[in-house]
Amino acid sequence: MKKARVIWSDSALNDLDTIYDFIAENSQPAARRIVEGILSRSGQLESFPESGTMFQTVKSNERAYRYLVEGNYKVIYSYQQERHTIHIEVIFDTRYDPEKLSV
Repeated sequence: MKKARVIWSDSALNDLDTIYDFIAENSQPAARRIVEGILSRSGQLESFPESGTMFQTVKSNERAYRYLVEGNYKVIYSYQQERHTIHIEVIFDTRYDPEKLSV
């Protein structure tokens, strides 16, 4: 089975940096563990691109969004089956209001 190609948006990469910086203020090892957990969890998408739950909060005519949960974070992505490509759009802290999410 061919693995899907995972592409991280600039926004998602910025989210990872922000998460790391915020947590590292109290504990760099914890920040590293959380970011590594998010990266590891998103790695499953290469082999199982449709393993995430459909994300009903974000509605788009252009794409269907899915998400994976890692700790307090949702990895929100879209999957283009014809190109076998995953676009990780944003990392969202589940403790915040999803209505404020812009994808």
